[in-house]
Amino acid sequence: MRPASRQGATTTKGPEVTDKATKRLPGTGLRKKTAILALTAGLVGGLALSGTPAYASASQGVVAGADIPWDDWDDEGPISATSYATSNVTAMWQQILWADGLLSWSDIDCRFGPATTAATRNWQTKYQVPGGADGIVGQNTLNRAALHLSGAAGTSNRIIYNGRYDNRKITMTRQDDGRWGMWISSDLRPLWYNNATFTVCP
Repeated sequence: MRPASRQGATTTKGPEVTDKATKRLPGTGLRKKTAILALTAGLVGGLALSGTPAYASASQGVVAGADIPWDDWDDEGPISATSYATSNVTAMWQQILWADGLLSWSDIDCRFGPATTAATRNWQTKYQVPGGADGIVGQNTLNRAALHLSGAAGTSNRIIYNGRYDNRKITMTRQDDGRWGMWISSDLRPLWYNNATFTVCP
């Protein structure tokens, strides 16, 4: 069963995005600069900073970000047969593979098994991911995928992954606290790294 298109979803095209994975210098990036500015403003103004991080990674347990959503994935992962292999974030990647025509709907099971690994290598080859087709969903792979996001962040808004096969789309959200979620059909769950909670998961 294919996921139903969400009615009322915001599908406004986001700002023009380019793949900067091979050009970004260590320690740079909009979210890190924003974190430094927020820290400075908090110290100067005597403000207490919130517990929401300016950037996130797998070690925090959930896909998360701040500011514009188009660069949230550049510090996520890796996801592979040996890293977070059974998880909601694996289901996210499997849906991307499905939306791009490289994995069947019945293969979305939250497990990074042989079919997902092979489809990942095919995806990396097809979309010329820097670093080659290793079957591991790291920053370069996620940055390539993020080029196809549109919509708006915020609890009541939707972020859409615009697949490149048969006009398939994936509906996601980024809550006001920065945590990402995703629908599989009508099942909305956070994108956990250490938990597989979608109904399609074993």
